[in-house]
Amino acid sequence: MPEPRLTTPWMRVVMDDGTEHRVRALNVDMVAFDRERGRHREWPSMEDGPMYYQTYIAWHALTRLNKIPKINFNEFCDRAWEISKGDDEDEDQGEDETVDPTRRAAEPA
Repeated sequence: MPEPRLTTPWMRVVMDDGTEHRVRALNVDMVAFDRERGRHREWPSMEDGPMYYQTYIAWHALTRLNKIPKINFNEFCDRAWEISKGDDEDEDQGEDETVDPTRRAAEPA
């Protein structure tokens, strides 16, 4: 059975030290925003603060993948110079995600 094709967003992140990351947000990153927003009533909703939401899920994904030092979200906001939508067309090239090449089940020869 082929792997499902994900449609979650890719993001390009440029940090203040010049490092650039390409990361895909997963459901776990988006759910983390919903949970954290419940603790911070002053945070905008995804609809009212789309850049805030995008910044949070980028931070969460990069932290989850250990691609950035352990910094808190506010410091990440200060240090991330650009967060933009990644290019979905070449998603298989240069991705930051680790993919397990092991097949889930035996396939006929």
